[in-house]
Formats: sequence, C-alpha cells, structure tokens
Amino acid sequence: MPNDLPDQGSLTGLRNSGIEVLGELPWGSHFCNFFESKEDLLQILVPYFRAGLINNEFCLWITSDPVTVEAAYEALRNEIQDFDNYEKKEQITILSHTDWYLKDKTFVPDIVINGWYQKLKTSLNKGFDGMRVSGNEAWLEREVWKNFIDYERNLNNSLTDKRMIVLCTYPLHKCDAQAVFDVSQVHEIAVTKRKGDWEIVEVPAIKQTKSQLARDKKELEDKVAERTKELTVINARLEKEIEQHKITQDTLLRTEANLRTIFDTTDTAYLLLEPDLSILLFNHRAADYVRKVFYWSLKTGDNIHDFLTADRKVLFADRVQRAVKGEQITFETRYDLENKSSLWYDIRLFPIPNDDKDIFGLVLACTDITERKLLENQLERERLEKQLEITNAVITAEENERQEIGRELHDNIQQILVSSRLFLSMVKKNDISESGYSYLQQTNQMVWSAITEIRNLSHSMIAPFMEKTTLKDAIENLISNTTGASGIKINMETTGLDEEKLSEKLRLTVYRIIQEQFNNILKYSKASLVLLKIVQDNEKLSLLIKDNGTGFDMSKKTAGIGLMNIKARASLFNGEVTIHSSPGQGFELYVMMKLM
Repeated sequence: MPNDLPDQGSLTGLRNSGIEVLGELPWGSHFCNFFESKEDLLQILVPYFRAGLINNEFCLWITSDPVTVEAAYEALRNEIQDFDNYEKKEQITILSHTDWYLKDKTFVPDIVINGWYQKLKTSLNKGFDGMRVSGNEAWLEREVWKNFIDYERNLNNSLTDKRMIVLCTYPLHKCDAQAVFDVSQVHEIAVTKRKGDWEIVEVPAIKQTKSQLARDKKELEDKVAERTKELTVINARLEKEIEQHKITQDTLLRTEANLRTIFDTTDTAYLLLEPDLSILLFNHRAADYVRKVFYWSLKTGDNIHDFLTADRKVLFADRVQRAVKGEQITFETRYDLENKSSLWYDIRLFPIPNDDKDIFGLVLACTDITERKLLENQLERERLEKQLEITNAVITAEENERQEIGRELHDNIQQILVSSRLFLSMVKKNDISESGYSYLQQTNQMVWSAITEIRNLSHSMIAPFMEKTTLKDAIENLISNTTGASGIKINMETTGLDEEKLSEKLRLTVYRIIQEQFNNILKYSKASLVLLKIVQDNEKLSLLIKDNGTGFDMSKKTAGIGLMNIKARASLFNGEVTIHSSPGQGFELYVMMKLM
C-alpha cells in the first residue's frame, strides 16, 4: 500500500454523496448497494458520480454486467451537462472489471488495493480534492468469494484518513442470505434500490464511520490527557455513549428486519438448519416448495427427515456429512408429482461456521429450474431426432449407391469379362505356339479370377433381400462365403427369431452389421472361431458376435470406422452398442436394437 501519498490536508467536512437517502458523507466512507436491475444501478451511480465531478473529485468507475463501459459513458453523457469538459480534464475514467480486478485473469487483493491508492496519489497531484470510486462486483464467482470479502475488509480498514469515497455494488439475484450478511459486515452502510424504492439496511444518520470513530478516539485521548479533572465532562460523554449504544441496538433491530424482508422476497427457497437437520428458520418460498413437492405443511422445529422419502434420506445423509465438514454441496434433483408432471430444482447446501471455524448450522437453498430443464430436454430431443434423420439419410444414400455399383459390376463389367473368357477358350492350341498358348491359359485364369472377385463383390454390395431372400438364409450364405474364403469356423445360434415382425430396414441393418463385423474379423482378428447369437423378443432384437482372435487394449486403441458404421446403423433403431476386448482374449460385440 502506498505510504507516500501527498499531504491530504484536513479531512474534516462532508462531501455531497449525490444519493438522496445518504446526503453528505465524510472522506474515508465505504458503503455498498444491492441492485436488482440495470436501471436501479444507473439511478444510484449517475447522481453519485455527477456530485463527484461537480465537487472537483477524480472519478473512477469499474463496470461489470449489466452495464458495459460504453453504456456507462452514455448514461453520464445523457444526464450531466458539459460532460465532455470533464472528459477533457481527465477527471473521470471508466474501466471494465477485467482491466482492474482481473489483470492476468487473476484476482490479487494487494495489487487492487495498491492500484486504488496509486490513482488517489495521481489525482491529488493533479489538483483534485480527492477520489470517488465505484466497483461493480457482478463478476464474482463462489470460488473467489471469501478472498474478495477479506479484500473488502482490508480496504475498509485502510480507508481511514484517505480522501476517498468508495461505493461497491452487488447484484441481488447472485446474493443469498449469507452473502448479504458477509457484504454488510465489511461496509459502513448498506442500501438497495429496488424498482425505484429505497431500502436501507443500515441507517447512516445513526452509524459512525471509521474516520469519525478515529477522530472521536483521538479527541477523547487528548481530553483525558489534558483534562483529567473534568469529571463532569467525562460523565456527560459516557451518558452520550450509553444513549448511542441504545440507538445502535435499535438500528440493529431495524437492520435485522430489513434483512428479513430481503430473505422473504427472494425467489430462492431458504431453510436454516441445526446440525441435526431441525429447521430453525425458513422463508415462504421454502414452505411453498415443501408443500408442492412433499405435500407437507412446514413449521419451525420440523426435521428434514420428517418428509423426505426413504431413498432421498440416504442420499441427503451423505451430502449432510460432507457439508458439516465444511464442504459446499451443489446438485440438481427431479421430483415426479402425482399428476405425472415433474419439477426440477437446483439445490445448494452449505455450512455456517462461527468465529472458531466450527459448524453450528447449515443453509439449504432451493431454486426452481423446471422451465430451464424442460427447454434443455426439448432441445436434446430435437437434436437426437435431427441426428437420426441425418444418419438415416446417409445410410440410405450409401445403401442405394452400393446397390447401383453392385448392379453395374454384375450386369456390365462381369458380362464383359465372361465374354472375354469365352473368346479366349475358343483359341485352339494348334493355332498358336506353345508359349503363346501358355500365356492364353494364364490370361484365361486371371479373367476367371476377376469374374469370381467381381461376383463376390457385387453380391456383398447388393442387399440379399432385393432377391426375396430371408434374413436367416442371407446370413447363412454370408457365413458360407466367409468360411470358404478364410477357413474360420462360424457357429450361429438364433432364439425367437421371427422375421415377419422385422421391417425390411431392420433386417437390412442386422445383415449389414453382421457383414461389417465379419469383415473386421477377417482383417484384424486372426481368429479361428466365431460365435454369432441372434435373440429376438417382443420389444427388441440383440446380436452377439464373439471371436477368439488377438483382441486389443481398449484403453489405448479407439474404435475404427467399421465400428463407427455399426453404431450409426444401430442408432436408427435406438440401439446400444457395447464392445469388450483385451490383448489375447478376443473381441466381443453386443448390439441391441428396438423393434419398430
């Protein structure tokens, strides 16, 4: 913290705050405002800075949501005459919170506090009477909350005898009851303007500021040293302090009432709990929540376990154990009502420690997020439907292309090769030399091999069901071709297979999945034995294809294109694909598809 500030002269006298309910404030004042909307925030900050500009103070405004730097300048320019002159004098600076609080994307309290006083030093050297500051803390997240409250406390303690006035603003919707308490404890004054109406959490007219307390203490010490015999004056002062204490007690009672008003008007349900989960305090939102979800009329002294169902008691007990150890618990939960509708809630459970860090209670906060969850679920359903449409279109196009290529190979190229072989076979040995005849024989053999390969390829590409073949016959033919080409033994078992209940698209999908996996086995597995199981019931059809090949380490190798194709085809029937493999233990593919 800078200790080389210019001489600030006398700090006596008051400054116009620009805020009607606060009036005039001394230097060193540190107060906060809870706001609900952008309009409420601007209605307090524009007059606040206008008073500072008029009174020759340097003004520094640190913005965050919902007011941008540009919006802040525009609001001041619309409300303050000759605002351009103040800008030319460099009497006001407006910065984003990221440029002030989060340099290098990290909040470091000492750097921020030193920054305030460096600005104060500069403003005094330029001839300004002092500095007026406002910081919007809407950017705060829970993980830096405690660190920031400690920073507020240190700033509050260090402002004594400084020519600064500091106003911190907090969005009310991000502050639960505990947060309101935390903020109020590190500021001299706490006010809020909600929908145009002022609500005072602490009344400034009856609350002494730090600088006032420091001056009173010094004056008291001087008088004790200089006038030890003036007992009547001391007695009068003591009587005044007693009266001040009574006024302070009244202020605390009013503060509690105002905090209770905020507690009861929030949209979040709050329950204050004993460590044994007995209810000490709750707001009307909590009563509505318990009545709607658990059909229970809530009252003080009830225990959470009185209305929780057995399964929820077990889950909640585990979360409570973690909370009483100091952990803040956050989770989402769903409740199904008797009318078949569902409610979603965001639940927060956090401990309340005392000064010795012991946990003497818990706060349960519940926020209704049903509308958001319904929208999320709807978007997810639409995404899945669109994904299925795309997958279906891709596979259909691929199948059509396979059919076309297969027919082209079978009907055109193969016929050309067959004709070529016929002409070659008509060449007589006596018509050409011995070596020429040998070449013709080799050519004849190669043409025959090409014919065989093209026939196999065209048969694999053209769906067998186009030829009115049953699924079982098509699979048996596929097994025969695979076994003949590789020597692998393939055993097939079927249970409950009823092809009349299977759509043509589902039969084709089953065939293609088996064909794809057989190809994978031929290419990669080095297997000698394969088991194929097909099981069908009234709701689903499942495939199990298991080989005794080399397998692979699933933690080191991802699924290939073949398995991706299988998953894409299965997704058309809300399918689930599961694979199991390990080195030397073969490979197992399980596919379950719903009947449509």
